[in-house]
Amino acid sequence: MNRFALTLLLIVLLLAPGIGSANPSGVGGGEFDAQCGGACHGDADMNRSSNAVISISAPDAVYEGLLTSVTVHIESIQTTQTGLLGVFLLSDLTGAQDTPADAGWDIVSNSEGEAFNYLETTVTAGTTSIDITWTLKAPPVGTYTLYGAIHHGNDNGDEAPYFGVSETPLSISVLEVPENLPRLADSFSPPTQRELGEITTITAPTEFVTDLGAEWRMNGGEATALNATQIQDGIWSFELPTSIQPSMIEWRVILAGDGPNQTSPWFQLRSDEPSWAVDNTLVYGQSIAMLFAIMAGFMALQTTLSRTTAEKERPELLIPPGGEF
Repeated sequence: MNRFALTLLLIVLLLAPGIGSANPSGVGGGEFDAQCGGACHGDADMNRSSNAVISISAPDAVYEGLLTSVTVHIESIQTTQTGLLGVFLLSDLTGAQDTPADAGWDIVSNSEGEAFNYLETTVTAGTTSIDITWTLKAPPVGTYTLYGAIHHGNDNGDEAPYFGVSETPLSISVLEVPENLPRLADSFSPPTQRELGEITTITAPTEFVTDLGAEWRMNGGEATALNATQIQDGIWSFELPTSIQPSMIEWRVILAGDGPNQTSPWFQLRSDEPSWAVDNTLVYGQSIAMLFAIMAGFMALQTTLSRTTAEKERPELLIPPGGEF
């Protein structure tokens, strides 16, 4: 085998584990089109229909540029033994450019505390239904359609991709904002991540608000009121409780003014341990150096083996009796 063939074989072997494989352990949250409903877990053309029943809902009134929530409700859940379930929020089912962002929606957060249209959640044994909620900023005035979709494997271990979508799409009419509607300012962006033990102070700019109430809860439980104070004209502040272990809390505000009172969506805030900072450039550099080191080792071994073979094939020198020619 010549050096070129050996090098090519080595590269193929190094890349082989990542080629054409499914992802039974998930791919993590991200911005994914409907096509990923199969491709994230295998070949999209191999999709099977999930038996889950999926529905999607939103508040009755959605205003241009303001925050709202959309909830995907999933029943009759069937998934792998690990309970991993992928959930999508989509603007259509074409398989390309069908994320909410493609239709003008701006995702602020989801039930996993991330700002993506796709998330992965673990369904505990015995759970037959769950709700996944996204907080979004509404697009310009108009009528829009949203879908909820899921994908998962099965408990047979064959990594078969299953895909399901809401039977009825959600049609949302985005309205113009009434002049005196109490609301959070367009510039407000709620935090979605924090570290353990960190005191979180929310500073909320508002418009047409004369009084603001705030409350928080854990895992959809009972809400607890918070003390909110006006620190400047139209700007309110309150503190969320700290967390001593990784967890998720939700909070919202109730806005009062001359117009009809408004209640914001529930905002998700995840508490995690400090993450390690990784320099991707160094990682890539080390990987390339390792690749060249392995290639050099194989080439050196090939040279040694070739020299040994040549020596064995060389005819022995015969010396006549007496030690002279």
